[in-house]
Amino acid sequence: MSEPAAHTARTLVALHGNFASAAWWSALLEAPPAGWQVLAPDLPGFAGSAMDGEPSIPGYAAWLRGWLDERGVQRPVLLGHSLGGAVALEYAAHHGPVAGLVLAASAPLGGLVTPEEHYPVLEMMRSNPALLDMSLGALFPSGRPANFAQLVEDGGRMAPTHYSGNARALATWGVDPASLAGVRVLVVGGALDTLISPEQVQAQAGALGTSATVLDGLGHGFPQEDPEGFGVLLQAFLDSLPLPNSLPNER
Repeated sequence: MSEPAAHTARTLVALHGNFASAAWWSALLEAPPAGWQVLAPDLPGFAGSAMDGEPSIPGYAAWLRGWLDERGVQRPVLLGHSLGGAVALEYAAHHGPVAGLVLAASAPLGGLVTPEEHYPVLEMMRSNPALLDMSLGALFPSGRPANFAQLVEDGGRMAPTHYSGNARALATWGVDPASLAGVRVLVVGGALDTLISPEQVQAQAGALGTSATVLDGLGHGFPQEDPEGFGVLLQAFLDSLPLPNSLPNER
């Protein structure tokens, strides 16, 4: 994960999804938006990181609050991909304040239910690298990122509780859109995403009082499929946010 060198720039915190790690944000870390520092933690139990207790979205958000406090980060912009979007939403609703949210193929506001027949497949990924490779590869229909082998390796280093546990956590989680009133939000999805459909992305944006951007020819992993294009959208959103000294004291 990236650590801040100094608080000379505003802070964007990038949160990965399930079967993932900070390595999913390697392109963003290498070329951060102008005027911003990017931090990208491995959430608890991912990529070999420590994990206490059972997976839960509130638990991940509470961990993030402590992680940011340790680094002196206040009022960040949170960028959440997939499960990381749920963590970002939970944090903004219950731990904020935040300067903005970027929801990239984020889990819906009402949670994400995985059909029961899919749980055995999730558990099989613990001991079947080929299945994990195939499953992660399907997230990038326009082409796998250059560090795909690292993404697969990190995905296989999740805590044993996470394979089914994260799906159960997303199924029982949800956030009230009213708790996010006043938060500036960018909602983006991929037209070829079979996990978070364009219709779900549009519905999420509508519930948050904004419009969605759906990217043609890209899938669930669009920030990694086209990091340059995503970076343009991200920079435009960040540039639109008010400066810290013009923000209100509360969200």
